[in-house]
Amino acid sequence: MAYQYANFPSSTPLPTPSAEGNVTITTTSVTDIWRKPPSIDSFNAPIIYKKITISKFKSARVTVTANLKTLYDQGGLVLVFPTKRSDPRPEKRWVKTGFEYYQNRPMMSTVTTDLWSDWSLLPLDPEDEREKRVTVEVEREKESDGSWGSVLRVSVVGRGGKVPVREVTWAFWDVDEEGEMWVGMTAAKPITSEGDDELSVEFEGFEVALRDD
Repeated sequence: MAYQYANFPSSTPLPTPSAEGNVTITTTSVTDIWRKPPSIDSFNAPIIYKKITISKFKSARVTVTANLKTLYDQGGLVLVFPTKRSDPRPEKRWVKTGFEYYQNRPMMSTVTTDLWSDWSLLPLDPEDEREKRVTVEVEREKESDGSWGSVLRVSVVGRGGKVPVREVTWAFWDVDEEGEMWVGMTAAKPITSEGDDELSVEFEGFEVALRDD
């Protein structure tokens, strides 16, 4: 699965992830992935991703580190889903999760977008907050009968283990299982701040696990 790129300036060399899944994404303001009524529809943040057949996707994980300083500075995983079979609208649908700067501290952030975006925050472990670092994982959930269901589970991975924090119930509902989804990393800087117009986010250990059934 080769890496692909979206929303990188043509004048900027493309960052290449290492064999271990390590890479740095640098972005400037104003960039974001966010949709809010009545008319905000932003999808211009740089993304490095792999295209995965939906029926093959199992999980993805990455560790994110950055010196976040300005409101809404963010970086993490992003999954982009194809249109629903019953409602083939042109708008993209996605889930992004990682960390984001809010109320003068880095926090775990998750945004899910079907028609419009919603947003949730979770305080980080104190040591992770000091290090401005978080590890997140997303995984497709199995049903009780062993079949793969519609739910995407979002978890934070810390020193005490993996803690589920969000279920996205619609992620794999009403999609063509042989269609393609994006699984990747993104960084965004939605707000311009004087003397702070650039954000670099470090990603470590990006991995995508595929189903074997």
